[in-house]
Amino acid sequence: MFGKNKEGKAKITVVTTKEQLKAAVNRKDNYIEVQGDLAKKMNWMVNLSKKKIAFIIAALAGTVAAAPATAGVSLATGAVVSTEVLALTALLGTVVVITILGDYNIEADVANRTLKLTKIK
Repeated sequence: MFGKNKEGKAKITVVTTKEQLKAAVNRKDNYIEVQGDLAKKMNWMVNLSKKKIAFIIAALAGTVAAAPATAGVSLATGAVVSTEVLALTALLGTVVVITILGDYNIEADVANRTLKLTKIK
């Protein structure tokens, strides 16, 4: 699913840390390959349906918007989403998780223990 540039080679950004992933997402890189422990922590994303993705994005967006006004009570309410989502949100930040879920197709490469994120055009 990874695309190719004019030379026929895909420009893939390989990341292994949360900082690298945040930078790649913020740059809006088209192809991101997540490797190592970070890929393990994000592996649950592969199994999400479009409905679940929409629900998580709405819940996280609502949690972030309400947090300043409710002094953090809304963040506790976000536990309805799931502990996996909250753990990844704590690791990467809400905006990055929302961007990944909303703007990228996510594929797992079980053999290589990586996740491949492809920007939705």
